[in-house]
Amino acid sequence: MNEVFIVLFSIFLSFVIGCVAMLFLGGRTTLNYLLVKVSRGKKVLLMAHTPFGWRNFVGVKKQDVLSWKYDSKKTLTTISEVSDVCRYAGVDIAFVNASKPASTISLKEGSFYPVDFDPQTFNNILIRATTRPSVDGTDDLKKMLTIVVVLSLIAVFGILMIYLKVSATGVTGGVI
Repeated sequence: MNEVFIVLFSIFLSFVIGCVAMLFLGGRTTLNYLLVKVSRGKKVLLMAHTPFGWRNFVGVKKQDVLSWKYDSKKTLTTISEVSDVCRYAGVDIAFVNASKPASTISLKEGSFYPVDFDPQTFNNILIRATTRPSVDGTDDLKKMLTIVVVLSLIAVFGILMIYLKVSATGVTGGVI
């Protein structure tokens, strides 16, 4: 019965480590996406056009009004048309201009995003942000040190296992 608990604990621990890694690498966008996905239609992923570019927020949907926070201020946005909120990647998404948040940006017929939103550039920015090299070159040193520490731990663990196996049998030779 102990083995069952150990296996369940290791599966749970692997799940938690995977979730933390996903949130660490994906950042705020991943967290917002998951919050909207789990809400089952009660929340909407908002892409707001700010003076610094496009940012994402989570808005609570109450009939035709979206409630969300921008710069720590509660903001209300009216959904002017049903087509302004579209379904993309399994969640409802709406586009808002942060300087005029009173209503959503109207989308053209059959489009998933506004004219000035470039999804390829946005995707490239996200990829560059997660894979950019360090300016001072300390990334390579950190990687090498991590590899050396991991290999050392594996070697120590292997030597310890061999030592315990040999000392448990009392034999110094033969097959381990």
